Amino acid sequence: MLDENIPLVSAAERDNNIDEDSKNQSEESGSTLRLVIPPLIIFATVVTILTFIVVVFVIARDSPSAHYRVDCYPDALSKFSNYSKEACRKRHCWFDERANLSGTQCYMNDNYGYLFEGEEKKQNGIQIKLRRYQALASIFPEPIDNVILDVQYYTNDIIRFKFYDSDNQRYEVPIPLAQSSDHVSNPQYQFKHTSHLLPNNLFSFTIKRRASDTILFDTNLGGLVLNNQFLQIVTRLQSPHIYGFGENNHDTLKHNVYEQKTWGIFARDQATNWGTNTNHYGSHPFYVVMEEKPKTNSTPSGHMHGVLLLNSNAMDYSLRSTPSLTIRTIGGVLDFFMFLGPTPEQVIQQYTWLIGRSILPPYWSLGFQISRWGYSDVEHMEMVTKRNRLANVPFDVQYADIDYMDSRKAFTIDPIHFGQLKKYFSQLNQDGIRTMIILDPGMIDDKKYYQPTIEGIQEDVFIRWNQSKTLIKGVCWPGDVFYPDFLVNQTQTWWSRWINNFRKVNLTFDGLWIDMNEPALFSTNDPVPWNSGETGSNYTLKCSQNQFDDPPYRTKAVFRFDNDMDRSARLSDHTLCMSALQGEVNSRTNQSKYRHYDVHNLYGWSETKATWNALRSTIEKRSLILSRSTFVGSGQWSSHWFGDNQATWNEMKRSIILMIEFNWFGIPFNGADICGFEQIPTEELCIRWMQLGAFYPFSRSHSSKKPFDQDPASWSKPTVSIMVSALRIRYTLLPYYYTLFYNAHTQGSTVIRPLFHEYPTDKITLDIYLQFLIGSSIMIAPVTDDGLRQVRVYIPSSHWYDYYTGSLIQAKQEFITVNAPLETIPIFLRGGGIIPTQGYASNTKYSRMKPFGLIVVLNADGQAAGDLFYDDGESFNTIDTQNYYYAVFTWSSKDRQLSINVTVNNYSYMSTLVLDSLTIYGWNQIPTSILIDNKYLHKINKSDTQLIRIEQLSMIMNKSHVVTWDEIKNNNN
Repeated sequence: MLDENIPLVSAAERDNNIDEDSKNQSEESGSTLRLVIPPLIIFATVVTILTFIVVVFVIARDSPSAHYRVDCYPDALSKFSNYSKEACRKRHCWFDERANLSGTQCYMNDNYGYLFEGEEKKQNGIQIKLRRYQALASIFPEPIDNVILDVQYYTNDIIRFKFYDSDNQRYEVPIPLAQSSDHVSNPQYQFKHTSHLLPNNLFSFTIKRRASDTILFDTNLGGLVLNNQFLQIVTRLQSPHIYGFGENNHDTLKHNVYEQKTWGIFARDQATNWGTNTNHYGSHPFYVVMEEKPKTNSTPSGHMHGVLLLNSNAMDYSLRSTPSLTIRTIGGVLDFFMFLGPTPEQVIQQYTWLIGRSILPPYWSLGFQISRWGYSDVEHMEMVTKRNRLANVPFDVQYADIDYMDSRKAFTIDPIHFGQLKKYFSQLNQDGIRTMIILDPGMIDDKKYYQPTIEGIQEDVFIRWNQSKTLIKGVCWPGDVFYPDFLVNQTQTWWSRWINNFRKVNLTFDGLWIDMNEPALFSTNDPVPWNSGETGSNYTLKCSQNQFDDPPYRTKAVFRFDNDMDRSARLSDHTLCMSALQGEVNSRTNQSKYRHYDVHNLYGWSETKATWNALRSTIEKRSLILSRSTFVGSGQWSSHWFGDNQATWNEMKRSIILMIEFNWFGIPFNGADICGFEQIPTEELCIRWMQLGAFYPFSRSHSSKKPFDQDPASWSKPTVSIMVSALRIRYTLLPYYYTLFYNAHTQGSTVIRPLFHEYPTDKITLDIYLQFLIGSSIMIAPVTDDGLRQVRVYIPSSHWYDYYTGSLIQAKQEFITVNAPLETIPIFLRGGGIIPTQGYASNTKYSRMKPFGLIVVLNADGQAAGDLFYDDGESFNTIDTQNYYYAVFTWSSKDRQLSINVTVNNYSYMSTLVLDSLTIYGWNQIPTSILIDNKYLHKINKSDTQLIRIEQLSMIMNKSHVVTWDEIKNNNN
């Protein structure tokens, strides 16, 4: 405990005062005492003093007090934080009156931390006992004094390290993970712990990459705090190139550590355009760092590592210019996994192996999709569908938002405006158009007539206040609602039954769009709900003052909103009370397993899993779930859209960042509302956004209740023509996308990736995010600013070609300016790839009947390779049962051969399809003809462009082929 009467000074001032006192004492001693000291003693004394100075220097150099302050009041900027010198001292922290709020004015005592008590070696790791240094009071209540640090060598490339209370059981995240290896024979990491001589033998540890001896995680800066409702860890970063964490509205892909920002993570009904520096619908405490070579001028090593904090409580993370990272959470345990890679793709593969690989989406879901909130009736929807078909807009999916419901109640249909919806959906299905409907989790408080609620109460499926089964009630679209607890088995059964019956009796659909599942409640803790005029109810949920709704530290995910309110923001704003009970009842204690405080961020995850199981039994084919709220591992059941965005150029840019981040998070099937959900887009913005959105993995036009429609065919004819052109390129590339999703599903690879995934030693790529790669072979450089007809594009090393002209880009590792007229989005192809294609059509039902093609893009050595995965596009388990087609393509100019090797040939429909065309980039020596399987002679006519296109090949897809050529002539074009 600090003495409140001791003046608070910095560590440096303390050191200076100590030095000054020593000097004065020395001078006083020298003036009163004269001794004759033998030379040998003088020499020994000098050596001892010099040794002591060196030791002190080393300790001072490595000591946190020398150069680093751990922020003790990260909520200081909130107008309700009561921040002051006195408030800082109440947290038992140091206060520097000379520092301002842009620095670290209130900071932790350097001596706070944990002491090493002993260790026990395990088969695959170490268990370390720690004891809190109790001479100092904790900054928040209920410190955890006795701690176990469990270090587990999970696999050769993954290390797990978890801090937990050795005396009391604490909540841990209940999601399934891949099992650890029984025997780790060649770990790529080294865990090392130490206790400083000063101050006070505090414990710290490092994790190194063995191959390079690079330190990846280093806690010697101090700041380790483990309390009941405040857990904090601080680590140095190996480099300032840190990415990830979400879901936030980041404005750059790479975090700027020099801005020294703090971000919150907590699932919240928060549109991406509602303010800056905010948290949104999901929780993904996962980050990656691109490493630098030591003792160089920030030269990238080409290695990446990733770190997951498996914790579902509200949290925040702060970045400092050191560079360093501070993570704070308010419950559970600090349970970390580190992924060593070393390449970027390997890191994501290791991460998704642990948390669950992403879905293989149904083929139809890769097609373009049309939606809006505000269809007035079935006729309005039918009119939109008809005009897009007449305008030759290819699309596969039609959505129904909450407009179709009776008074916005789930599992109902508005009998007046949407009474013919079932019939219309059936007509769409016959034409190859699939349908998706929205479904919200809140069930209206109608215990007399509304059967989902009546049965739900009977079956005990709703979240309760307490064990007396008093239901917690909130407000959403239909009015007063109850929320199902998807963490209990009876709720999953009830949910599955209602989905099944609704689809059989009321409305046939192909997928479910689950919204408002953070869970989102309207106006919690406010006097009156904002939608009371629509529902006729003035009720709002009001959460009592308690340790769960009002914890000692609220995190940036909450206090970020203080300055926008006339009261202190609370965890329960926009959602349920944190004190609510969830989960199965423990038979021994007769208590529910969880508080909403701990599992809030799992609500969307648990609903997604329950919906996946329901659709699997209902439709019995691959379906699509589109979920707004996500957590670690959600990608194994669902896709994700980025929620309510705005029709602005900045929101368009943010969508690229989110698209890449969610590939890292293991949810590669993602995308934004094209042209913006809110506000009215300009025609040019919508053109450019549609050009970009045509290459989102999940490509959908969706808008709010605007005075006019926003679908592609609602615009002028020239604009529609531009949009159709972009969408036709997408449809041509769908076999390539589908193969990428196969690789993501089976190997954990990304579908959309930043340039540095493929060029990890190129320093310039570390900051680029307005260009992105589709797989490894296609680069998109969209126009993201108003009025531009050119775009600045970075060309990494290796051969790159213009998609449209076939011309080789005469640049490497430099920026070039590319023309981008309004009708064009710049697209580049990387040398060395073979991209499978298929003819476009009005939707995938018909495009899947079209001939295939191969785009062959030669590298500097005249080589190229690629692959194709194909199945029926909708059956379950085609991979496990090997009911699919897989072929590998290899081109060698040196050997004058294209090899098409079919390795899996169990999808019988491929026998009806042909490979009909080759489009070749970079083929400078062109033969007069080619041989197919040494039999068929096909002549090649000289092209007027730099693309060589060979057509009408008619090679049956279910057979392997070899294409060869002999005579060569120069292509002078």
